[in-house]
Amino acid sequence: MPKTIFFFHPSSDLYGADKILIYVMRGFSSHKKYLILPCDGPLCKLVNEELPDVEIKIIPELPIIAKKNLKPSGILNFIYSFLRFPSKLRMDEVKPDVIYINTLAVTSVLMYYLFSKAKKVVHIHEILKNNSLLHRIINKFALRKSDVLICVSNAVKNNMKLAAPKYEYKLQLVQNGINFKLNKARESNFEVDFDKINFGLIGRIKPDNKGQGLLLDAVSKLDMNTIAKTHFYLVGSPVVGQEYMLTDVEKMIKDLGLVEFVTIIPFVKDIESIYEKMDVVLVPSIFDDPFPTTVLEGMFFSKPVIGTQVGGIPEMIEDGVTGYVTTRGDAEALSDKIKVFVENPDQIKLMGECGKIRFTQHFSENSFHERFQHMIQTHIF
Repeated sequence: MPKTIFFFHPSSDLYGADKILIYVMRGFSSHKKYLILPCDGPLCKLVNEELPDVEIKIIPELPIIAKKNLKPSGILNFIYSFLRFPSKLRMDEVKPDVIYINTLAVTSVLMYYLFSKAKKVVHIHEILKNNSLLHRIINKFALRKSDVLICVSNAVKNNMKLAAPKYEYKLQLVQNGINFKLNKARESNFEVDFDKINFGLIGRIKPDNKGQGLLLDAVSKLDMNTIAKTHFYLVGSPVVGQEYMLTDVEKMIKDLGLVEFVTIIPFVKDIESIYEKMDVVLVPSIFDDPFPTTVLEGMFFSKPVIGTQVGGIPEMIEDGVTGYVTTRGDAEALSDKIKVFVENPDQIKLMGECGKIRFTQHFSENSFHERFQHMIQTHIF
């Protein structure tokens, strides 16, 4: 009789943690799998295509811990969802052997299974700094009420350890790995000027997190001779309800006189076509980015990556070999590294090839599968 696993995940997009979930569910190939999501979206389509054995349940009342829930209306909505969710799940006849919480955003689901004999696993894709009372509560709750916590980077693991050192034994490091299907038909009509050096920042439009504003500041510091040889692409969309962030970025582009040199492209499923046409990938994160998938994607496509000294990024980029790591929030330093590639275009191919080698050795889907299977056999079953 195959074991049953309930996967709980807070979104249906195809950004970082959403994509990694696909690889995670593949690791449980012989198990009966249910995926509980708050809404339909691109992730559902991909799961149906690649993992037809996964049964998807859409439950809008899935209680999600998010910043928007810190407002009075958000708190009321969270309480309403928390109370309504059990009746909406309606799976009392199915007894899970494993409860798999994918991201701390759905940690509250553990409350429904406090007395269950199911193995409780939390896969942590974020860094909630312990200098916040709410973050400490979330981290400690996850540590106390779960059996295994999978950390995507040492940065994530160290942050969780600070919350409650006595539970360190529950923390398991499994760095992510990815893959792409090459030579498939492309859906995008995306075109670039190959006479220029094309830089891409792929990620949610969140200037205070992902660094779009920092990048624009860095670009504005380039001299005209340098900037004339470049073009910058911001690929991604804002979170629903935060469209004002896109408006802010568009205004900044205009105010800095960068309209000719910066293009915003809404998020596309066929992200491969974007990477293939970029020369350099930019990950100028300002927040503690735990283990950004965009770094892995850039390396997969043999692109050098410029990132910041935050979260798990220094664990991914070999500074000066596969790209560069700059100081958090330092527009001048970011501008200087951009200029290095413009003035030394031969370094783009060389560093990109080094990145591909590093990716193959450490961050491929196969290497992730091996690490994940070892963790499953050792700590879950």
